[in-house]
Amino acid sequence: MSQSQQGLERLLRTLAGHSELIAEAYFTGVVYKDNQNQRALNQLKQLKVLVNHDAEGYRIAGRLTQFLDSALSSDRVRRLDTDLADWIDTLKLQISLYQDAEVENRAGDCDNYFAEIERLVFDLSDTLEENTRYLSMLVNSRFANVRTLAEKQKQNTFYISRLEKLVNAITALQPESLLEMVEDQPLIYDLLDHQLIRKLPIYQQRLQDILDKLKVFLFELRQIEARAQLVQGFAFFLQQNQNYQPQDWSERDSIPEHWNQIKPLALFAYADPLDHALEEDLIEIAQKIRIDTEVMLAKQKQRSLSAVSLSPQDKTTLDLPLYRKQLRVYFDRVLRNEGQSISAVAFQQAFVDDIEPSIWLSCVLNEWLRRQQRNKRLQMELIQADVGRHFSGNKKVRDIVLQFRSADN
Repeated sequence: MSQSQQGLERLLRTLAGHSELIAEAYFTGVVYKDNQNQRALNQLKQLKVLVNHDAEGYRIAGRLTQFLDSALSSDRVRRLDTDLADWIDTLKLQISLYQDAEVENRAGDCDNYFAEIERLVFDLSDTLEENTRYLSMLVNSRFANVRTLAEKQKQNTFYISRLEKLVNAITALQPESLLEMVEDQPLIYDLLDHQLIRKLPIYQQRLQDILDKLKVFLFELRQIEARAQLVQGFAFFLQQNQNYQPQDWSERDSIPEHWNQIKPLALFAYADPLDHALEEDLIEIAQKIRIDTEVMLAKQKQRSLSAVSLSPQDKTTLDLPLYRKQLRVYFDRVLRNEGQSISAVAFQQAFVDDIEPSIWLSCVLNEWLRRQQRNKRLQMELIQADVGRHFSGNKKVRDIVLQFRSADN
């Protein structure tokens, strides 16, 4: 015999052994503990057969009450699969019947109606408690544990429908209307207030937490949906083309056009101090900075003050370096010959002897960058060499051609 079967037998034996207490709780609505039945009541509560009615009493759990109603063919107007809004309508009907019986002084009917109202309130409270707690448990533990996108969408639809039913039930309660309806019946007023109305904020908070989690899951679903479609499409392509092999793009002369749409790598000019992987490197750098700082903060020798003289000093004129003079001559020639392209290498070979071509081109490029900010008509063209590795990011320049465009262009 399996462990589950043994547990079921123990449960049935316990129910049979305490059948008198269960029958009393079912027909009277509540059973109070004393020295003789305290142990039995605690055992039934552990088995979830009974739940607390108040500080001293116990009542039958809502699910067991519904089972007994069905088994005994009770005329109570409620079923387990009935919409919660119908329960609320039935509750309002029972309250109206109780009020009519009270006006007509029918004490026996009042007791019966009050017992029905009490059962309805307890059943409604238990149902809301179980549904909100169970749905919260499902969302926290099982939601999103699926393998396909279609299953996840079905699961999301299921949880939203359950959530809508609970929201509609709580909305249909209308606590203020119920309490106004029973202002003249203090017993029913206290029953509704303690067992139902005061618990509504707890249920509403659970529903809000569930809704927040569903929003997060739905946002993540939308985020990965497009990526999942791309992956599924590529997987289908590989199934149809099993001999496919990726190409070595480093051997191509030009970059594929679709590569221009790829998001580039993000490079940072500084380290992230919150990245634990860089912690040791940052500590080493900080230690070096501390040592250098101590050296810099060391006491320095006092310098003697220079004597102050009021006599004017002779001004010394510094000559420009030779390469600066040659650059001035080259750019003056470009500016004088408007619309004519002049090669920097050709000028260097004709007039500049003591500067290497690569250094001369660097000087020309630097001077053009400085002047181009003030004169947009000064245009430059880089003549590149057809050598070097592809996709290295470097350009090898063999000449620079400057042109001073006319104002009409």
